[in-house]
Amino acid sequence: MQTYISSNYHFEEKEVGQLDSWTPKGIARHVDAKHFFSVAMTTNLPPWRPIPSRLAARFLGTSLQSLANWRMRDLGPATEPMRRGQGNRIYYRPDKIAEWLSGGKCSDWQFSALWLQRMGMPLDVISEDAVRERIAQLEGVNNLFPAVNRLWRNFREVEAA
Repeated sequence: MQTYISSNYHFEEKEVGQLDSWTPKGIARHVDAKHFFSVAMTTNLPPWRPIPSRLAARFLGTSLQSLANWRMRDLGPATEPMRRGQGNRIYYRPDKIAEWLSGGKCSDWQFSALWLQRMGMPLDVISEDAVRERIAQLEGVNNLFPAVNRLWRNFREVEAA
């Protein structure tokens, strides 16, 4: 059993994805949080980087159409702002999806901190500032996450334009 404690949050894991404090609300109750958690924690995709809606639907174990319906009705997870040059693609951040699934009990930075711990990059102090600082350090390293470099580079180039 792992315990993740910050100054204002207690995150206890009984088994992969079975989280005590996660209480999905609304439409999120119909999503398999255990599946999302296991996929998001075992992938090499950093949770703070945007992923396309097709991949987000796979992470959630739902159809792309359901995800689109939730977005149009403002019931689903928060999307990233639209970017020019990428067509009509919708992007989601896994850490924001986790925040939505947990009903706001697990913020984006806490989910990212847990992912960092799982990837063998624990933090000395668990705080929002420490997590954001570690993310900034990791973003400065080239080829650290090679599987997603092309997607991330395209996303950043469009953002800068």
